[in-house]
Amino acid sequence: MAEDKNKTMGNIEPEEKEEGPVQEQDKLDELLADVPEWLRGPLKENYKQILAGLAIIVLVVSLWSGYSYYITRQEESASYHLGIAMAKQDVDERLKALEELRSRFSHTSAARLANLLVGQAYMDKNDWEKASSVFDVCARDFEGALSDSALMGQGYAYEQEKKLDQALADFKKAQIAGRGFEAVAVMDEARVLAEKGRKKEALEAYDKFLDLKPRSQFLDFIRYEILKLS
Repeated sequence: MAEDKNKTMGNIEPEEKEEGPVQEQDKLDELLADVPEWLRGPLKENYKQILAGLAIIVLVVSLWSGYSYYITRQEESASYHLGIAMAKQDVDERLKALEELRSRFSHTSAARLANLLVGQAYMDKNDWEKASSVFDVCARDFEGALSDSALMGQGYAYEQEKKLDQALADFKKAQIAGRGFEAVAVMDEARVLAEKGRKKEALEAYDKFLDLKPRSQFLDFIRYEILKLS
């Protein structure tokens, strides 16, 4: 009897082992029922690898969604604090708020703008050396229009310090970059050249400005400056 029982159990075991894969195959056939025949074969052969790849994609998308949400919230909060800082009339209070924003939200767009506003705040305090130092860091660390804005700010600070050659160099760089500051930088260059007594070059710069902005709101001022230099 024991021998018959063992034989019976032995007969059952193979059927149970085969049941799982067969059911899995049936489910797969059901899932792929509407898939064209030419695509069904490769999918059935590689479905485990495909499922593994899909799992990785789902994981990556989930992680990225969470990260994007975090970044969005950081940007929104930083922008709010930037607005609060800019609204402060007292320069020292504004500087303190901007410095706190830069420290707390260092990787946000608002923090990059805050860097430039820190430089402007130092200019409002007539601390030209500190302002030019801040703008110098921004010009090197930033790209595009933000870098050009920093160059212009540094040029103004140098001009106030009477470092006219450095100011001219910054205005020239902003012109060469060609990202929207060309006309303003040319007018600033003309002003500094006139201050250095280089009248001919200043007149050429003013003429260049008029070519760039023939209908500028500064036309009367430009004409007056040209008459003074002529």
